[in-house]
Amino acid sequence: MQRQPRRISITLSYHVHEALLNRSEEEGRSVSNLCAFLLEDALRDSNRSLNGPALATNPIRTLGHSHANGNGAPMMRPSTHH
Repeated sequence: MQRQPRRISITLSYHVHEALLNRSEEEGRSVSNLCAFLLEDALRDSNRSLNGPALATNPIRTLGHSHANGNGAPMMRPSTHH
């Protein structure tokens, strides 16, 4: 069985959301990609274990253009899972 990425919904304060938007634009990646990177990095730093080889074999790309629209700008997609 192939493991698929999972979607989650979270509620953020206005200031945290603005900071994520600004940083994602500076780094040329989507907010979703930035959040996934930051969460994985925090888990690594705290020596928590993520089950399976996902981090070693499928790391978050430095520039998250896989979800970019035609002009290279990050694209926001609403979550379909609530």
